[in-house]
Amino acid sequence: MILSSVKRTFQVLDVFTPSQSELSLTEISGKLGSDKSSTSRILMTLASAGFLERNPMNRKYRLGWKLVDLGNRVLSRHNDIRECASPFLEELAQRITEIVHLSILDGNQIVYVEKKGEGQTLTVATKIGGRSPAHSSAMGKVLLSGLSKNELLERLGAGPLIRFTPNTITEIPKLQKHLEEVRNQGFAIDNEESFLGIKCVAAPIKNANGKIIAAVSASVPTQRMGRERLKEIRTHVLQTAHRISKKMNHSPC
Repeated sequence: MILSSVKRTFQVLDVFTPSQSELSLTEISGKLGSDKSSTSRILMTLASAGFLERNPMNRKYRLGWKLVDLGNRVLSRHNDIRECASPFLEELAQRITEIVHLSILDGNQIVYVEKKGEGQTLTVATKIGGRSPAHSSAMGKVLLSGLSKNELLERLGAGPLIRFTPNTITEIPKLQKHLEEVRNQGFAIDNEESFLGIKCVAAPIKNANGKIIAAVSASVPTQRMGRERLKEIRTHVLQTAHRISKKMNHSPC
């Protein structure tokens, strides 16, 4: 049973976005549909613990440095895979001259834990520690393909899922069938399902027991992703994922 006060506390933290990084008490309570007095108590508690801070110029609230510390602790748990994957990702980015990512699954979202090739243009903006819905991304579909039917439903619910583009798969049965294909072929493609104009190819990284623990992908503007280019990038992504898996499972990073 989730305590309503704890749930509301997390909801307060979740109202802050890159485009709305500072919010007043009135704005926060309005977004949450709660009264100012109870929201104010939560804000003061979070601020006293360092999870929020107030801008002394406009008295608005913003996320505090304590969250950065917690985020770094989470990322540090995945340092082994980041350290193992980093040189292979760098090589992949240079070889295909596109943005490449490494991600893990957290709930129904992917978390970017590494990124290479950031000098490339005409691609989607992402950052290490950032999140994206799993069902609409190539890496997410790779990671979801490693779950059992029950695990998948626990993470995604009964649907329908959020639609980001006309190509997004939003029905759970359709997604389950698609994930079977991903599992069988060993890779996934994001056919402009998260962002129009961007396609991605992803492959799984597996541990010694064959369990999918992460995914690697290449993100490419549609205008640069013809049929032959897709085959080429798919080959390189699959090879990179295999090399990372082999490195992690057979020798120390």
